Amino acid sequence: MAYDRFSAICSPFLYAVRMSQQACVRLVTASYICGCINSMIQTGFTFSLRFCGENRLDHFFCDIPALIKISCVDTLVNEIVLFILSALIIITTTTVILVSYACILSTVLKIPSTHGRSKTFSTCSSHITVVSLFYGTVFFMYAQPGAISSPEKNKIIALVCHCPSYTVITPMLNPIIYSLGNNELKEAVKRTIT
Repeated sequence: MAYDRFSAICSPFLYAVRMSQQACVRLVTASYICGCINSMIQTGFTFSLRFCGENRLDHFFCDIPALIKISCVDTLVNEIVLFILSALIIITTTTVILVSYACILSTVLKIPSTHGRSKTFSTCSSHITVVSLFYGTVFFMYAQPGAISSPEKNKIIALVCHCPSYTVITPMLNPIIYSLGNNELKEAVKRTIT
């Protein structure tokens, strides 16, 4: 979506060429390939773990940090791999998003019309809101120091942020967030509040 916004705002005359069906297929394919590679690496390292005792997860869902916590072997390599892959994914994708929005900001500030700038910022603000919700929860679950060593903190974050963010909050808020630019929705919200 960041690339889509970047193409639409920074070079609108080339938008159809840059966001062709072939380009969209390439972007989706690259996302799936990266996701599959990450999953295969994480699964491979999870299979190297040994479990003894009750094997009961003190967590709300079966996730890699919870599995690492109940393992009875040294998990340092697993923790390092989890941290590096999570950091790599978060840093790479966040950098792409931030660079695209820096270019967008530069282009928008050159628009002479205040109304034009306002309209462009409003279309980008919804995407930034959704990205912040998503990346905020991912960061707190996987990329923070001590993510494995604080199970109680992780359970609370998982319950409040992570699991509902993926399954309930973001999908529920997406239509609302992306519709906030709609004047009819704004008027309906004002009427409801007043």
